[in-house]
Amino acid sequence: MVFVNPQRLVAVVLILAAFLALAASRAFPFLDDIPGVIETAIVLLGVVCALAGAYLWLRKSPDSKA
Repeated sequence: MVFVNPQRLVAVVLILAAFLALAASRAFPFLDDIPGVIETAIVLLGVVCALAGAYLWLRKSPDSKA
């Protein structure tokens, strides 16, 4: 059985969410109807997800040997 590191799995989900948030902020034409504050919030949420995902991916797990 293949063991998947849980923090890497969360990192992949966060990076995917970041990609979708950033793509949504540019791709969808219906975003022209929403205020700029909400669009900015979507972009900031995407950036936070990307940074958190990168941190979790690069962080050493507690059971790894340094």
